[in-house]
Amino acid sequence: KGAISRARAARAVFLASGMAEPPRGKVYQLWFDDHGTMRSAGLMDPGSTSQAVLMEGAVDGAAGVGITVEPSGGSEQPTSDPIALMSMPA
Repeated sequence: KGAISRARAARAVFLASGMAEPPRGKVYQLWFDDHGTMRSAGLMDPGSTSQAVLMEGAVDGAAGVGITVEPSGGSEQPTSDPIALMSMPA
């Protein structure tokens, strides 16, 4: 389960609860969905199934947030289809 909350007008927090651990050598990466273009918003702690992540970078009008499974250390662009896509709250 996951939820998005705006910490301030320009920042967002991703809240995860009960997520499965990613496969060995992989990490969940958060992305801002800029109307079809994905922009990295940081990595989740692969050893924690429940966490709050202050997303990196400004929201800047992003339409939503996506989560992908990426190699340890993350990727510059998504290398897999999102396992989740969520709309950004107004």
